[in-house]
Amino acid sequence: MPNSKTHAGANPAYHRIANLIAWTFLTLMMVWLFLPLIWSVTTTFKTAIETYRVPVKILPENLSFHNYIKILTDASFPRYLFNTVYLTVITTLLTVIISIWPAYAFSRMKFKFQHILLLFIMIPRLIPRISVTIPLYKIIVSAGLLNTYTALIITYTMTSLPFAVWILSGVFQSIPKEIEDSAFVDGAQLIQTMFRIMIPIASSGVVTVIIFTVREAWNEFPFVLSFTNSATMRTLPYQLYMFRDTLGIEDWPLINTFAIVTIIPILVVYFIFSKKVTSGIIQGALK
Repeated sequence: MPNSKTHAGANPAYHRIANLIAWTFLTLMMVWLFLPLIWSVTTTFKTAIETYRVPVKILPENLSFHNYIKILTDASFPRYLFNTVYLTVITTLLTVIISIWPAYAFSRMKFKFQHILLLFIMIPRLIPRISVTIPLYKIIVSAGLLNTYTALIITYTMTSLPFAVWILSGVFQSIPKEIEDSAFVDGAQLIQTMFRIMIPIASSGVVTVIIFTVREAWNEFPFVLSFTNSATMRTLPYQLYMFRDTLGIEDWPLINTFAIVTIIPILVVYFIFSKKVTSGIIQGALK
């Protein structure tokens, strides 16, 4: 009895220490993650000279929007933005439309090596893109698709499909089969059932696929660098890379400004649909 009382009395102190350690660790992690982002944002309001002064200051001496004005009024910026948006939208639409069918098959049909095949579908996600760039380049050149939207859309879509199929197959599997059976008894066709019942119910998974596909297509760099050779085909990440070659001495405020402008749309979309994304990932994982 005395030992149990001693142990029980020690619990509050133990929990306080554990909480203190946990919060300290989380605080350090948050500082580690957000300090570079805060530094980048504040740098966008500086001049190039300020970034090379010693000691370096986080806050700008004089708040200026010159870098944002220079980026947004650049004559070529609308073209880079159009290329990025166009490739992202088309890739996302194709990924969603194509992935729902194999995902549905994996969730509802039973066949040999089903789970192994689903696992193999995810293998391309583990292969670095740079390792398949040369084979894909040869195929694209032989097909006459070099420096075309078609080549980029195909490669973007093919790399996005594995994750989309994996997520949606888990989401579809979490939906009771009786719902579909009732629709079939009422005379609904498979396409009607899919678009009127399954996809609305699986909306969290679909939104998750959309968000992750948008993120990958928007930020994609190795393929657009390898499969295009015209300035008119550049995307925002490609042009960000080109800044370091064209500016001579690095103008870090301008480079950071371009980077911030590039990632803002993705951050906005993600924060709007963050709850859907979390729900979709959980549903996709619980198969």
